[in-house]
Order: sequence, then structure tokens, then C-alpha cells
Amino acid sequence: MVVRQHSTNQKKRLRWSYILAGGAASLLLAGMGLWIAYPTLTYKGVPVRILVSFLEDAEARRAYFAGEKTALHARLKELGVEEQVKDFYRPQFQDEQALDLYIHQLLYENTGYVGAAYVVDAQGQLKLTPTLTADFWRWFNLAKQLQLAIDQEMDNGEPYIITPQGSRIPYTTISALYPVADLEKWAAAMQPLP
Repeated sequence: MVVRQHSTNQKKRLRWSYILAGGAASLLLAGMGLWIAYPTLTYKGVPVRILVSFLEDAEARRAYFAGEKTALHARLKELGVEEQVKDFYRPQFQDEQALDLYIHQLLYENTGYVGAAYVVDAQGQLKLTPTLTADFWRWFNLAKQLQLAIDQEMDNGEPYIITPQGSRIPYTTISALYPVADLEKWAAAMQPLP
């Protein structure tokens, strides 16, 4: 009976040895896989190595967890995070402007910060802030001269005209009602003849 019990204990020890060796080998392989994949791993689109450097910075952590978007963006800029993320994604983009938009979208989704060059649409996607064209300014100056407008403002990338009555009307709407050709005629009619 002693021989049989010794044999059973030896089998149990051998089985645990195999389990432990298999677990150690699995951990070793997983560690090697992580080590090899580490340069390409991302979390929410941000490379893990950059997240680690961000988490090591006390000022960046404080701004992030305090919800101070502007301070966080300034610190990330000081740390060169935006450029590092751009360098990571650059091989995937032909167009530098598309890369910049992609990176700013990632930053917006992860921090809530919207750069000055962008606006957020209703679906939460960043778009370049539209610039006001020469045609807009031509129309606006004529409208001001004719007292149809007193000011203009941008709201989420859309220009709005402020009327003397205080109404806020989208530029596309009011300029369709009062085309620049009509404004030019009316402005010319207001001018005294020489």
C-alpha cells in the first residue's frame, strides 16, 4: 500500500509540475508577445508607449483628471504628444491635413479638447473651421452699409448674421434672401450722384 500511495503522490507532483511549467511557458510567451507588439499597441487609438509617458507626467495627469482641457492640451503639446502620435500614424496617411484631422479627432475623443482649427459637428466628428470667404465679406459689408446686418458670428463652423433687431440668421439663409447683386443695386441707389 505504501508503494501505491507513493506512486499516486508522485503522479500528482508530476501533474502539478506540468501545469506550472505550462503556466510559466504561457506567461513567458505572452510577455514576449507583448514585448514584440508593444511599439504597435494602442488604447483608444493612442499608442500605449505614449500613454505610459503621459501617465508618468504628474502635471498632465492632474490636468486630465481635473478636466482642465486647455491646460491638458498645453501640457501634451509641451510633451510633444501630438507629434509623437502623428509620427505613429504618418505611414498610414498620404495627406498631412487628413493626418492632422485624424489626430485631433483622437485627442478630442480622449480628452474633450477641440483645437482652434476645428469645430465639432452634431455627430461628434471634427471638421475644419470654415474660413469666411471674400464673397462673404463682400456681402456682409454691403449688408452693414444697408443696415441689414450689424454683426456676424460663427457657431459650430456656421456663420450667422446679427440683424439690427437682434435676430440671429444663418448666412446661407439671409444671403439667399438678399443676393449680393441686389445689395449692390440698393447700395448704388443710396449713393449721391457726383
